[in-house]
Amino acid sequence: MTKLLAAFAALALLAGEAGASTTNCDRSCLAGHLDRYLAAVVTHQPAAARLWVGFRQTENAVAIPEGAGLWKNATALGSIQRRYYDATQSQAGYYGTIKLGDEEAVVALRLRVTKEAVTQAEWFIARKGDPGMTGEAGKTPFNLDLLRSSLPAQRTVPKAERLPREALQAIVNSYFDGITNKDGRLVKGHPGCTRYENGFPTYNTPMKPENDIGNDGRTDCRTQADFGVALVAIRDFFVIDEEAQTVMVSAVFLREAKNPKRRNHFTELFHVDHGKIRDIHAAFHYAPEDRPVPNWPPYDGHFPLPAAYR
Repeated sequence: MTKLLAAFAALALLAGEAGASTTNCDRSCLAGHLDRYLAAVVTHQPAAARLWVGFRQTENAVAIPEGAGLWKNATALGSIQRRYYDATQSQAGYYGTIKLGDEEAVVALRLRVTKEAVTQAEWFIARKGDPGMTGEAGKTPFNLDLLRSSLPAQRTVPKAERLPREALQAIVNSYFDGITNKDGRLVKGHPGCTRYENGFPTYNTPMKPENDIGNDGRTDCRTQADFGVALVAIRDFFVIDEEAQTVMVSAVFLREAKNPKRRNHFTELFHVDHGKIRDIHAAFHYAPEDRPVPNWPPYDGHFPLPAAYR
């Protein structure tokens, strides 16, 4: 009986190892899946992307069937292409631009894979003519020229200078603490750290004296103004790339109760140097009131009910 139990235990161990091998995907594996998927999107060939039978894709929180959305409208990758990898979560991230005919849009992508197939794709897409926070068309912050000149090169940080993933996540969370508490002293950032929304700079403006934390009277990524955000909700740290010391996180800016501005659903890309944030680049959209965001489990929908249902 002892030998029989030992045999069953050995078989269970082998089965567990085999099961794990179908889900683990290292950096080279993730890079292959990401490149293949992106090529399939811009050539309108879902069948070439090695999609899982239960594959799901959203674009600005709207579920998109295979062959529609970017599968149909994207014509090429854009002038900015950055790729990041998180083997611990088996996810890859893309931040940059994509061509939609003659238009170039700012995008961020979360791609989830197993060793065999792509299972999820979550796109954030920003176009120059998109609605802004009031819902008015063409009012979203957008500047491709500044984005091209500001985005840092992809990098491999020396091992001696790398922080572990838990520390990288905590540093990025300090930025969100600064927003919700309206206190830039909480943000673990370098003086002069930069931040861009779809390429549009949100720093280097004159700072109110009461907010001055040592940047020669100019704002930076640490000096958060009061722009009516009650909560940075549904934070999904979908890529923590320790090799690049880069974090990609999606979230929703939930407005204060009487603030009429739209919710902001976004991905932000953080580069961390020596324990502090160096720069932030965001790709985001302002979701209409009746759209559930992020539209992914476990938060399938977070949105105020339309007036007809109140």
